[in-house]
Amino acid sequence: MAWLRRKTRERGQHRPSGTVVRSSTLISRLIFVLSLLGGLSLLIGFIRFGDHVTSLKTPLGPIRADGAAALTGGSDQRLIAGVKLVESKAVPRLLISGVNRVTTAKEVRAVAGGAEVTYACCIDMGRRATDTIGNAEEAAIWVQVHQIKTLVVITDAYHMPRSLFEMRRAIPDVALIPYPVQTTREFDGDWWKNERPTRALALEYGKYLVSIGRGLLEGDTEIALGQVGLFHKGKTP
Repeated sequence: MAWLRRKTRERGQHRPSGTVVRSSTLISRLIFVLSLLGGLSLLIGFIRFGDHVTSLKTPLGPIRADGAAALTGGSDQRLIAGVKLVESKAVPRLLISGVNRVTTAKEVRAVAGGAEVTYACCIDMGRRATDTIGNAEEAAIWVQVHQIKTLVVITDAYHMPRSLFEMRRAIPDVALIPYPVQTTREFDGDWWKNERPTRALALEYGKYLVSIGRGLLEGDTEIALGQVGLFHKGKTP
């Protein structure tokens, strides 16, 4: 009987260990499946993001707005497009956001083109912004000063989703008109076959997700979800 009781105790001692092992295995499998699904979702999202931004085209039709903001960084085509909108009377005023503090108006004009009189009357240079968030904050002050209700946002196509999101957060009461510029043929067609545009788009996609996440954490849930909704509908977010 003592032998039987000892065996029973031994079997009882081994059961919790087996249960722990099985539970650990299930948790490990669950973590693996969730990680796999998360990675797959990110990959699908990235492909959709890349296809979307590389398909954006510069508007060809007439544009009418109270003002335009060209965001520095990326290509000079942003500034060139903004100056052309002013000189064509599509917009009465342009903000060039993120100009280096030591860059002169003459140097900007050498890059962007346009008449000197255009810069004197209708072009403002923001020198405080150092990133996309700063661009949005700078634009928010500018549109308030000039009482602008409709704003053309000019930036590279790949940068447009994040720019619009930050602008919507900073100036939710202003109607935004996207004006994307495509600056390289590497983004045409099968962009994913080329390492350089794939790397550039992956970096921008990561920054875009961080912006959306920060917006959710800071309470801009409606704007963040609206941005994601527009993206999934194939519209310019």
